[in-house]
Amino acid sequence: MSHLIYIPVVPRIGLTSEERGFAISRELFNLTYPRHLHTENQTSKLLFSVIKHPDRDEWAIIAPNTYQIFVHPQRDVTALVSLFPQLTQEERDRLTYYISSNDEITFKNILPSDATVLTEEEAQQQGWIENA
Repeated sequence: MSHLIYIPVVPRIGLTSEERGFAISRELFNLTYPRHLHTENQTSKLLFSVIKHPDRDEWAIIAPNTYQIFVHPQRDVTALVSLFPQLTQEERDRLTYYISSNDEITFKNILPSDATVLTEEEAQQQGWIENA
């Protein structure tokens, strides 16, 4: 059974938490449907939802913990990898190789080792989910 995970996005490379969260989700979408194939009328440009914390200027990506990403043969991982400047060169190379050499990848396998991953319960305890 798949559950949602919440990944708070740290501001980096001159991008706010919000900007970087949307950029990561957009680049993940581009793995499945590369930018050069996009159309003007296209409505989908993000793979996952990006939400704002109700009380703080922090943003998080929400995704199913077992989500499989189907990788397009013409994918370009450069922009996605560049959004993770904290990675060592070895980690960047591993991430690039994993995505480039597979037709399908598991989302949780591409999360950086320093990413905070919250379960739904943890997200609720930390105020990401407002009680209805």
